Amino acid sequence: MDEFGTPPKLKGERMGHEDGSVQACYSHATADMRRTLMDDLARVWEESLALRREMSPGSPMRTLDTLLRAGQ
Repeated sequence: MDEFGTPPKLKGERMGHEDGSVQACYSHATADMRRTLMDDLARVWEESLALRREMSPGSPMRTLDTLLRAGQ
């Protein structure tokens, strides 16, 4: 999340922290911040699957195999 420039308040919320600093009292995660974070996480997820698919198009693990084959 640091690589994406995720605001500290949203990082804390994502990690389950209710209150970690003075900043937590004065900043709030917005819908746009959440959308941007989810877009960034989805992009990294898809990139990682693509890289894994380059190593091998399948996996003996059923869930991973399904994900790898869905992107072909």
